[in-house]
Amino acid sequence: MDEVKPTFKESFDVLVVGGGIAGVCAAVSAARLGKKTLLIEKQNNLGGLATVGLINWFEPLCDGKGHQITGGIAEELIKISVQYCYDTLPPAWGGSKLSLPKSNRFATTFSPMVFSMILDEFVMNSGARILFDTYATYPVMDGNICTGVITENCNGREFYKATAVVDATGDASIMYRANVPCRAGSNYMTYIIHGFEKTDIAPAEEAGNLSLLRKWMVYGSDLNGNGQPAGIKKRPYLSAEERTEYILHGKAMLLGKLKEKNRFSFEIMSLPSMPQLRTIRQIIGDTDFNAVDGEKYPDSIGCVSDFREGKEGCCYEIPLSALRRSDFPNLFAAGRIISAPEGDGWEVARVIPTCALTGEAAGRAAAGYCNSTEA
Repeated sequence: MDEVKPTFKESFDVLVVGGGIAGVCAAVSAARLGKKTLLIEKQNNLGGLATVGLINWFEPLCDGKGHQITGGIAEELIKISVQYCYDTLPPAWGGSKLSLPKSNRFATTFSPMVFSMILDEFVMNSGARILFDTYATYPVMDGNICTGVITENCNGREFYKATAVVDATGDASIMYRANVPCRAGSNYMTYIIHGFEKTDIAPAEEAGNLSLLRKWMVYGSDLNGNGQPAGIKKRPYLSAEERTEYILHGKAMLLGKLKEKNRFSFEIMSLPSMPQLRTIRQIIGDTDFNAVDGEKYPDSIGCVSDFREGKEGCCYEIPLSALRRSDFPNLFAAGRIISAPEGDGWEVARVIPTCALTGEAAGRAAAGYCNSTEA
């Protein structure tokens, strides 16, 4: 078969690949700086793990001791995430009379489906454009400069030209295929769905809060890796075959449990429409982010706190140099693929506030690169 060559589609200042929280923030920040920006997403909804992945918890923007640590677009997002749905914010951080806080921190759960629609509006209001149901398959390189990306969708194979590109894919696929040095991580077997039992209905009605019907049901390991199924090893799940195995195993665990239930006693509200993998692959940047409390960087993009119990009071600066390599000057990483070796760095890098902060910074850096080429 002859090779199907891509047709030229359009030119942009900034291309953002991946419409999770990091990609949304990158696209919005670049567009707000006046750059012609396109956000490419393979799903039909924005938000990534936070929405279609059903991990609908906005981790804290505060340090657990009453001090807000992260602001900017991250703060905008936590507020709009619950603008048209339930929240679990404490009163001190804007919770309402119906809120059911899980702690005293600036954190909340939200409706993943409502938040996804809000993100559409949020991105479009910035001036950025969205392209759904589209895979960005390969970067086109001129030496170490990325000139754009090749996409595949119902139009066929197309080429989008760009001055700067932000990789917010969650697995560093654009960076990796551009030959940026990367390292692989490892993941537990975890499958989380949303649903409710018959016994949940009365408490929800009594509280007047239907959020009580949207419960996490966790199969395999929990978020801390406890309960790993026998015979399943931690691994990065880099290939399509491995990810298919991961998804099928998760569904099989769920179905096995459902077969034991009274079929009239429960309902499943949502299944994740993406693998719930958290640490697949990351770039090896100019600087590693290791989540060391109080560590300072000359190129700090801001600070994040730690969502884990026992880490209250910790404050971590993130360097811009963890989002890039100077030898690939127009490629920028955002979200859980920044240079943060496995351990505390990657644990902190993979959650919503850090994804939002690094996405905003990557968008700004991409816009700055565009300005430098125009000068």
